[in-house]
Amino acid sequence: MKKIGLTLAGLAFAAAPAFAADTVKIGLAVPMTGDYAPYSEFQGARCMAEKINAEGGINGMPIELFVQDTGSDTQTAISLAQKFLDDGVVMLGTIPFSDTMIPVAQVAAGYGVSIFQPQSTQVEMHAGIVDNFFTGVSPDPFTATAAANHALKQGVKNVVLFTSDEGGSWSARTPLWFGEVIEENGGKVLAKLNFSFGTSDWSPQIAEIKALDPQPDAVYISSIMPDVGVLVRQLRSAGIDAWVVGSDGFDDPSLDAIGSDDPSLLDKVFFATLAPSQEDSAVVNFMKECKEMGHEVNGLFPATGADTIMAVKFGVETAGSTDPAAVADAIRSADSLPVLTVDSISFKDTKTYAQRTIPVIGYKDGKRVLVTNEIPANVPTDWN
Repeated sequence: MKKIGLTLAGLAFAAAPAFAADTVKIGLAVPMTGDYAPYSEFQGARCMAEKINAEGGINGMPIELFVQDTGSDTQTAISLAQKFLDDGVVMLGTIPFSDTMIPVAQVAAGYGVSIFQPQSTQVEMHAGIVDNFFTGVSPDPFTATAAANHALKQGVKNVVLFTSDEGGSWSARTPLWFGEVIEENGGKVLAKLNFSFGTSDWSPQIAEIKALDPQPDAVYISSIMPDVGVLVRQLRSAGIDAWVVGSDGFDDPSLDAIGSDDPSLLDKVFFATLAPSQEDSAVVNFMKECKEMGHEVNGLFPATGADTIMAVKFGVETAGSTDPAAVADAIRSADSLPVLTVDSISFKDTKTYAQRTIPVIGYKDGKRVLVTNEIPANVPTDWN
């Protein structure tokens, strides 16, 4: 994924060139550089803000979007959040991992301001530590269940789980929830294998898989590119034809690229993710439109920032106010909020995470296809 140049780092900018005093201020203290840069939502937020401003803004008020680079550092994120809060923002976004989101939310609570994180699936945010928090997606047990349900439909019985503590519950527990659903439906977890981010040689894990009897029908891993692409190639080279199943970390254009020479490499790959992202989906069309406007939105994670802007727009319009608490109450009490990534979301019953469908993306002839897009009813209950 292309990263934003350092010339933008540390700059605050508006979504349109000039603003009156009455604006809707949104602050994004996000990782434009560093390890977490691929998960930053500011590109989609900037594009959607510009689109809404071109249409007259929110209740006649333009959106003023402040973006500054945290360098993927928590203390920097907290300091920038404080600055934005003093500037009067209605909503905040930050680094999408709980060790940053929790302290930022605690600081924001004193101002009556909430965080809207459009891409965070970590369960830690829904444990009652903070309540001034929204995520535009459902937690990892939902994505794990959606993937497991599709795997079961493919006849999957025996699975191997790859786990790592390096990505928190996302990489450590999401595979376990996948395995739980498989076993509840008569399948079996054959093995749990550890891995580290940045792995380029999967031969130790592959050797363990080849020694299993029976062989797995699927392997599940919640990890990122390029690691996942390397795993797929090495599994196939070793003669292992099991399904390779994963979560939103698979949703990167570079995964598609591994099938450019041999599309069959992706025939038995699928993942549960944050939005339908096949050709001509709403997200893909949005990215094309943004490019025409001069904004590069390079993938699903950056595109999710559009949901933040759309949610704030809904909250301000519904509340008839830019008071942060009133905006948050309007978002939380709505039966349905229109967003970009799926048809709609709701926080009415869930409070901090979005009740929404979970898309599962597979491949046909090397191209993405949407295989399911449902709210799973059999989600494990041992996470909240």
